[in-house]
Amino acid sequence: MHAEKEPEDADILIVGASEVIGCGPAGTAVACTRAEDFCVIRDGAVAIRGDRIVAVGTTAAITSSCRSRRIIDAAGKLVSPGFVDPHTHLVHGGSRHGEWEDLVTGRPKKALDAGIRFTLQQTRAAPIEVLAAQARADLDTALAHGTTTLEAKSGYGLDRENELRLLTVVDSLRSHPVDLVSTFLGAHVLPPEYVERRDEYIDLVVGTLPEAAELAEYCDVCVDPVGFSPAEAQRIADKALDLGMGIRVHADQTGLAGGARFAADNRAASADHLDFASPEDLARMAEASTVAVVVPGVNYHLLELTPALNGELPAKAFFPGLVATMFDLGLCVALSTDYNPGTSPTLSMQTVLQLAARLYRLSYRQIWQMATINAATALGRAHDRGSIEVGKLADLVIWQVPEHGMVINRFGTNLADVVIKSGNIVVDNARSRSHAG
Repeated sequence: MHAEKEPEDADILIVGASEVIGCGPAGTAVACTRAEDFCVIRDGAVAIRGDRIVAVGTTAAITSSCRSRRIIDAAGKLVSPGFVDPHTHLVHGGSRHGEWEDLVTGRPKKALDAGIRFTLQQTRAAPIEVLAAQARADLDTALAHGTTTLEAKSGYGLDRENELRLLTVVDSLRSHPVDLVSTFLGAHVLPPEYVERRDEYIDLVVGTLPEAAELAEYCDVCVDPVGFSPAEAQRIADKALDLGMGIRVHADQTGLAGGARFAADNRAASADHLDFASPEDLARMAEASTVAVVVPGVNYHLLELTPALNGELPAKAFFPGLVATMFDLGLCVALSTDYNPGTSPTLSMQTVLQLAARLYRLSYRQIWQMATINAATALGRAHDRGSIEVGKLADLVIWQVPEHGMVINRFGTNLADVVIKSGNIVVDNARSRSHAG
């Protein structure tokens, strides 16, 4: 007779979950949205040792093979991967709530680049301590809503000193539980002092890149009618690639400018927005394995899918069909908040999931994969996060609700109960509620 195998030790066992979701095939990064690639384990369990997941399965299977002194009873609750937010403008000064009231009441609105320049003024004027404190508080909010990895761009400094200052702020936040991926966005829009000197500004961005590369993993360029042409962006991308940086692109948000094609030609990690991208350019992105990042918070906040007060149809009424085309073309499509003060002032990926269903008419399973494994793919992190698999980081959220669809169906309430980052409980909203009661 063979002796029974001794159970393995774990630091934490999560047991009895109504659902454990987001489990791809072991050792792989599932970066698509087919229903068959979405795993739901009922009466599920997860074992954690150190910062890693060491076992996933049914409660019966995991409790027979693992033991721990720390048991989390997740009965009646959903367990998911932590959200990955692949596009934010985390560090900035000021607010643009007044500008938004003009939009909703029908008063003349500012152009997008004018709003960015307003934030530029506010950001340049803010002391670095104020910027850092606000960004840290914002990370706390994102974490409390289930985000465990977040990309943070510069882009509101738009000169050498201030762009590097913003990247330094991001670097100073590395002690926060949320993992940060830093991106240099010197080529956001032209700052006002360079409106008549475009080439000089491109020179400035290229000249700043060697110092930016010491602080940022990626270089983002805005290829859009309010930003830069593909030829201008190429000068920046060439230098960034020479320095070993990855490329990200703000692409075709306000009009077709060749942003999606530029992203494909440079094998960018992601192209974001894509509101006016052509099917032909999207197909090139699919061939280049460039992730499409869509941002429903922007479409919602700017009322882009809502009829105007005078009854005119919205300019982007076609957008839900465009997202469907992305899937049809085989693109890996991800979701993000695009957190910023002007066009998407939300830190909640929960809200983004809820808007994606309502605006783009996507299924629950598509949406969850877009906010987890697909978003991790956009940041080059799918190898160690974005799904609940053995060997990946123990970045998990335990939810107040029993099924994954309920997080999307409900809105207006933070449904995250417990957030675990790298094996540590970093948010316990359930405990906070019980203390308040």
